[in-house]
Amino acid sequence: MSMRLAVAAWAVLLSAAPALAADPFGTAGSFRQAGWAQCDAMQEWMNGACDPPPVDASLEPKARARAHIERGRQLVAIARMEPAQQAAKAAVEADPTSIAALTFLGRLELSLFHHDAAEQALNAGLLIDPRDPALLATRAELLLSKGEQRLALEDISRALEIKPDVFDALWIKARIYRALGQLDRAEEDLGRALEIEPDDRHTRVMRSQVRLHMGKFEGAIEDTSRVLEQHSDPSAIEVRAIANTALGRHAKALDDLTLLLGPPGEPTLAPTTRHYHGLLVQRAILLARLGRKGEIAKDIETLVSMGGQRGLLRMQVHLRKSGFRDVPLDGKRTPLFDEALTACLVNQACANGLSERT
Repeated sequence: MSMRLAVAAWAVLLSAAPALAADPFGTAGSFRQAGWAQCDAMQEWMNGACDPPPVDASLEPKARARAHIERGRQLVAIARMEPAQQAAKAAVEADPTSIAALTFLGRLELSLFHHDAAEQALNAGLLIDPRDPALLATRAELLLSKGEQRLALEDISRALEIKPDVFDALWIKARIYRALGQLDRAEEDLGRALEIEPDDRHTRVMRSQVRLHMGKFEGAIEDTSRVLEQHSDPSAIEVRAIANTALGRHAKALDDLTLLLGPPGEPTLAPTTRHYHGLLVQRAILLARLGRKGEIAKDIETLVSMGGQRGLLRMQVHLRKSGFRDVPLDGKRTPLFDEALTACLVNQACANGLSERT
């Protein structure tokens, strides 16, 4: 991945990592944040107008390494990732045995999705100190990103044995357990993490998602409601809507889906992705159960317009397979099609098929 793409991908990283303004770097794994500091000369920002001064080359090696790390941290704060990477490498060059320098370089490369470079730095550090918990936890996240969950679990377990109750390590371990399908253990570690940082939004949203998959709907609602008291978080709204649907609280679920999608028939900023389609079908199902036919018609209009004639034809095929044999396979919207689709939405099995974007 090029540096430009890596910087652009930072938003994706932030959506998956815990954020805490008081500790934007965290202690292990990918950095929690980047670009939180203000640069008043935004026009010249990319040309280095806000960069910290160069490190004094006359400093003795260990002091020079520390100075390069500090400069790198300041560069991360203004989202100058390429110069930060250069500073991290300079720190290692100044003192190749510095655990702090190798950890900073490894975490930075991991944050930029440079997995090979991250692995090289982390392994170099662990050759020097095989019991360093930050290096072990960071390598665990790297292994998780490579799909090597069992090896990741070994590293993160060792890290937490050496230094228990570290928020970032617990966050990483919970993600590993979730990837392994061990949701009860993921929930437990997320709970331990929240005891340390109870207001961390992303950790609480992740626990709500885990609880949702475990069928702990009340717990999922409790977590998301706490998040939504302070943040407008689409992931939390969606989890709460699904949990309320599972509990038969259709009106509450409908309110949340409308927050995400906008009112039926009105323009929305939500992307017309496969996921959006599923949410739209879910709302149509709730509207059908609540007998709100006028609003169902508006959502049907949106569903049909999203897929065009081919999408409409796929829905007709699904309706025919679901027992609505009178629906013609002509790719045209008719009152008969609308009637069959509305009836399908009331039937859970038929409606589930629509959610798969037939």
